[in-house]
Amino acid sequence: MEIVTHKLSTSLSQTATLTGYIQTPTEEIPGKEHRPAILIMPGGGYTMVSAREAEPVALAFASHGFQAFILHYSVLPVMWPVPLLEAAEAMHQIRAHADAWFLDPDQVATLGFSAGGHLAAAISTLADSSFLTEQGYKAADVRPNALMLGYALVSFAAMAASRVNSDDGLTSALRTKGIDKLPLFKEASELEKQVTNATPPTFLWATAPDQVVPVQNSLAFAEALNAAKVPFSLHIFPQGHHGLSLANALTRGRSGDQDLEPSVTPWLSLSLQWLQLLFPDAGITA
Repeated sequence: MEIVTHKLSTSLSQTATLTGYIQTPTEEIPGKEHRPAILIMPGGGYTMVSAREAEPVALAFASHGFQAFILHYSVLPVMWPVPLLEAAEAMHQIRAHADAWFLDPDQVATLGFSAGGHLAAAISTLADSSFLTEQGYKAADVRPNALMLGYALVSFAAMAASRVNSDDGLTSALRTKGIDKLPLFKEASELEKQVTNATPPTFLWATAPDQVVPVQNSLAFAEALNAAKVPFSLHIFPQGHHGLSLANALTRGRSGDQDLEPSVTPWLSLSLQWLQLLFPDAGITA
């Protein structure tokens, strides 16, 4: 395996990086010259990029046959829509390096957690926006072939209605003066309303007790997908707090054993089974 770090340059930023875990072909494992790829967008309330939702998740998907990538996007004080541009550039670079990185450009999934889920849903639903078009991006180059969301934020209205800690970074970001005048802010604040039949097939999972990003976010997005006749798979687990990542010992964080939730760990195998149906010739193992 080769680890590559690719600096991303956009018209608004030079600070984002794309880290890839590239499995090189070998004669001992035939048929793996062009693997499926996954771009992971960790959460962190747009104030940080969570390590717990980055490398452990990338390596988990790599072990099941993927070329795995992590987007370290810009966070506060850098403002929206900079992260969206960085997500577009990351998708563009992954497909532009398809041969060099031994991947299939038509089998690129993205997986976002929490605020990273907001970013993943944004690039999936706003890929054909005039803003990105004016920046030189084509929807076909930057929209993923599959979207996966873990306890993702999609509706600012649902966030405002929840009992979010007033010191939460994401809440502070949403209240930043002038943010409502930034490009695509209105669309980004209600991503469920941006779903069309061009939105990629989507896998969603969340936990019902989540007090940071209410489960209504996942339900609203699933309802929009259903209305647009976009295939989706929705899993709401009855236990578990926000930010569980893999929900096992690999991603146990400061919350200690509260980050271990055996009832939630099946989300990974469920997502792999779903991806197998979506990319039947990709050789994905579940």
